[in-house]
Amino acid sequence: MKRTLQAGLIICALAGVAALWAQQSPTGTPLPAQIEQRVEAYLRHYYAWGPQFTVKAETPKPSLIPDLYEVPVEISFRGQTETAKVFISHNGKYMIRGELTDLLVDPFAAARAKLDVGDHPHLGPAKACVNVVEFADFQCPHCKEANEALTAIEPQYPDVKFTFMDFPLTQLHPWALKAALAGRCAYKQNPALYPKYRGLIFAQQDQITADNASDKLLNLASQAGLNASTLTACMADPATKAEVEADENLGKSLNVNSTPTLFVNGRPMIGGTEQLLEQFIGYEQDECKAHASAAAHN
Repeated sequence: MKRTLQAGLIICALAGVAALWAQQSPTGTPLPAQIEQRVEAYLRHYYAWGPQFTVKAETPKPSLIPDLYEVPVEISFRGQTETAKVFISHNGKYMIRGELTDLLVDPFAAARAKLDVGDHPHLGPAKACVNVVEFADFQCPHCKEANEALTAIEPQYPDVKFTFMDFPLTQLHPWALKAALAGRCAYKQNPALYPKYRGLIFAQQDQITADNASDKLLNLASQAGLNASTLTACMADPATKAEVEADENLGKSLNVNSTPTLFVNGRPMIGGTEQLLEQFIGYEQDECKAHASAAAHN
């Protein structure tokens, strides 16, 4: 069973492995190595992570709060690795699992700045106050559902920009990268035809395999009105693969690890529903109006 460290802000007493808990430096303050051991032992006990899990707490370092250490933690299981961080009181007695939040900083500003990517496949205006960015994989069934939802609601929000980023999960989906290259080349060839081509790939998702992907993608390109020969040459260009990899690296820097993952003005939305997406969009539209009104009166 997959377990994660993502939880609310909970302060809990360290307990369960008395020998480790009792270790102290000569001054009564636990040494960094002792804190690492306590963190690893507590998390193993709390989440029932047996010997098949690898749990590694890194060296404690100063956090934004003077009386707390920040301790990065890495958990590995069956070839998959997750990272998180916990916060430990200097006396080694209390742990906070979760994120420290600066109440004076917009929590989505950093992500919003990273996602200002310029020319990318998109629907809607080139510049907009509300930007919805989706990281998707053409072979992902949930991405197919998301594409249908986005295509349906996009006409209701003519002032919103919907940007599409490639995040092929190549370890799971053998033809996802090839489709990402084809989609990027379709946009380069004719941006107006990109939405149609994207929709055709998703519509034929169940019919595409690793063996027939090249032929299928070219046939769909022709159906969309694109030049298949031009598309082939573009897909073979290393620059195209570099663009897809840049999308992947951007996603990873934003902690994207599954598809579809959406951001609404930097606000992450993993999975979710169409109702939640419209809630996020409506909130950001209201924020834009409020800022515009305030600016007009200054």
